[in-house]
Amino acid sequence: MVQLIKDYDTTRNARYVSQLRDDMQNIENVLNQIDYDMKKHYTGASVHDASQINYQGFTVENRLKNLFSRFTNLVTNHDGTDVKEVVDARVTTDGEIAATLKDRLDLEFNKMERRFKRVVNVDDYGADPTGKTDSTEAFKKAFGNGKVMVVMSAGMYVVKGLKIPSWVRLVGQGIGVTFLVLNDETPASEWVITNSDYEKGNRNIHIEGFSANWNPERQGGVKAAGGQHSSCVAFARTQFIWIKNIECINPGLHGIDISAPTYDHLPDTDYTKDGCKYVWIDGCVTSGYGDDGITTHYSEYVFISNCHCTNPRGTAHAAGQANSNGIEIDDGSKRVWLINNYTEGNIRGVEVKAHAEWPASQNVHILGHVSYHDVRSYDLRHIGHHRAGDPQSTTAYDVTLTDCTAIEPIFNELYEGVTPRVLAVSAYKNVQIVNFTGIGNPSYDYKGNPMAVFQFRSRNITVNGIKMRGFKKASHDIRVFGGSQKSDYVKISNFDILDSAPVGIGLGGGVYKSNVMNGTLIGKNGSVGIESPNNQTTIVGVEAAGYKVPAKLAGREYSTVPTRVKGGFMGGNTSGSALHEASAILGGTGDNVAKGPANVLLGIRGGSTTEGSRQALIAVNNCHTKGEGNSRVGLASNNVTFRKSYSVGGGYDALRWLIESISGNATFAGTVTGGSTFSDYGEYFESEDGKAIPTGTLVTLQGDKIAPAQEGDAIIGAISETAAVALGESSFHWQGRYLRNEFGGLIYNEIHVPFTDENGQKRIEVRKLPKENPDYKPRLEDEYMSRADRPEWNIVGLIGQVHVKIDASVHAGCSLNAVNGVGTKAENRGHGIVMSITTPFNEKTGYGIAKVLVFPQN
Repeated sequence: MVQLIKDYDTTRNARYVSQLRDDMQNIENVLNQIDYDMKKHYTGASVHDASQINYQGFTVENRLKNLFSRFTNLVTNHDGTDVKEVVDARVTTDGEIAATLKDRLDLEFNKMERRFKRVVNVDDYGADPTGKTDSTEAFKKAFGNGKVMVVMSAGMYVVKGLKIPSWVRLVGQGIGVTFLVLNDETPASEWVITNSDYEKGNRNIHIEGFSANWNPERQGGVKAAGGQHSSCVAFARTQFIWIKNIECINPGLHGIDISAPTYDHLPDTDYTKDGCKYVWIDGCVTSGYGDDGITTHYSEYVFISNCHCTNPRGTAHAAGQANSNGIEIDDGSKRVWLINNYTEGNIRGVEVKAHAEWPASQNVHILGHVSYHDVRSYDLRHIGHHRAGDPQSTTAYDVTLTDCTAIEPIFNELYEGVTPRVLAVSAYKNVQIVNFTGIGNPSYDYKGNPMAVFQFRSRNITVNGIKMRGFKKASHDIRVFGGSQKSDYVKISNFDILDSAPVGIGLGGGVYKSNVMNGTLIGKNGSVGIESPNNQTTIVGVEAAGYKVPAKLAGREYSTVPTRVKGGFMGGNTSGSALHEASAILGGTGDNVAKGPANVLLGIRGGSTTEGSRQALIAVNNCHTKGEGNSRVGLASNNVTFRKSYSVGGGYDALRWLIESISGNATFAGTVTGGSTFSDYGEYFESEDGKAIPTGTLVTLQGDKIAPAQEGDAIIGAISETAAVALGESSFHWQGRYLRNEFGGLIYNEIHVPFTDENGQKRIEVRKLPKENPDYKPRLEDEYMSRADRPEWNIVGLIGQVHVKIDASVHAGCSLNAVNGVGTKAENRGHGIVMSITTPFNEKTGYGIAKVLVFPQN
């Protein structure tokens, strides 16, 4: 009875795959057995037994037993002699009593025949387990037309290559116990084992429990013959293959090759139709291979588990150019699982790839792999689709690495120029890496190379849970390459980098769509924690210590790693939409919308919205910026629409105040109140002698300049420090920077300024700007000093309450004349009215101080 798992454990990928595989195997076994039994039933010589056939009211079994009993009685008593011996000869080896001696012999023959159809020993067909004679023909006879289990004894069988037909199980006594070795006369193109029919294909082949030696020393030394020849174990166009506990020794090309008859299928064809399907390679060991330990081409539904691939010879390639890999999932392979395997001493531990003209492997899943001393532990690439001018790969998709470990990658002279990496991803898209561990040797010279790299137009990569340590002499622990062949959309999260490379994470130029989140970088004498030539990377929750510079972004150095979030940010909101990637809504309720770039809504509610670029609404309810204008800010308002560009405004149910940045004008619908105790209105005047005039001095005009007032002069006011309003300062630039008309008004130009709106469309904005004086020298602007900072310019209080210097004659209620700028009592009508004496006259200083109401004279 078949018992299937009803509830799969989906919390662990490896267990789920194992459970699913076991159930599929049970179903497959039962279906195959039914298929086999039905075919046997239809073609069998005895379809039904005698007990199932009725004849004239009796079963055939009943009538036969009756006849046999009568015949037996005749035979056992034929002459009354030797009865005991005849009777005893009718007892089978199983203790059953046959009706006659002939029946006993027939019964034993049937058992023997049935047994030989199911299980045979190749030695019984003339195979020589001592290795002294060739056993190829004996294996051919044992295989026959299939549907047989062929057992090999302990020892060594010399063969010229075995071609296994369908429905054959070849079983030895174990790795290192049973050996298959190629005969010294075998051509270099042969395999130790392959399937028999490359044209029509085979199915249901199971090999287990032996060592296969390609014997490269034969004929004075042979190498791979080219194509997919010269491997230890190779299958092409075969379905349902089990390869278990096999050792492959020194193959010319591959240890195990699951393939198609040829390697030239194109991406736009049904390229897996000639490959293998439903393959399980388990517990196998390969070493000394001329190219790869285990490889697949154009095949699908392949499981490779618990295998060891170590120490290649690399002889299939020229010296110094041997791309010998432990496990290679090559051209056109689909739906391949690598589970709990180990590689060592290879150029690439696991390579998922394709050549330029052929389709890339896809839907490949690597679980629990350990790579030790491979040059590149894990390498995903589609050759010929890397550079900026190469075509994009249409097949390089969907690879996952789960719980994989890379230990001490090192240089290897088999392939000169290949630099160590724990991980390299090129051209592939949709790659997921979960719980990856990279362990380096702190004293090993990695010659300044990065260890985990994403490069050559790879995209959509998720790295969740990566740990790196010990790469002290590398350049980077993780590097995302930029430039014209950049990688992008790389997401690195939940990472830990400990005492490793000088640069923890480096991002290249033009890498704009990558995220670095939730991780720690702890270095010792490190250089930079996170480095990027731009400020586009999203960075959240990253801590760095032990680096000279924790973060260096767009040329700026940060003492702590900054937090950077982009992409329509929203926080503390009950609803709303930040529609542009460079917009944000913070602390809002209601359906608020930020539509354009660089739009910010802070503390808002009531369905407030922004349009255009560089907009801000702060502490408002049901307020809006409308149109395509730029740089508008609405503050502390209710139910107001803001339309004017380059302005800040506010109001309640209507616009009440507005400050314009282009003109510098401010407009208020209500009262403007000075909250200070300053009490006069002043303007800047230049002194006649170019020197500062003391505060409290009464002044008169000398042309357009001022001087201390003398007796008989018309007084215009006093030098003031208490002006609530001070005009004419020319605070920001030279007063003649802009041209004016004959009445002193500014002359304006209309200019057309291009800009990009929130939809990415190029638009033109018309702006009215003051016309600049051709005599203006911008280079001098940095040296410009406001009139407030220049001694010759003085604030004259023209109207209001001003503190004035006085002599002893002044009293409250009088008006003033002046002598050398000091107020004296006017006998007739003078200037202003003395309100009070705030400081009595002092002969030592030569003046007192009075508060004087100053106003224009008639």
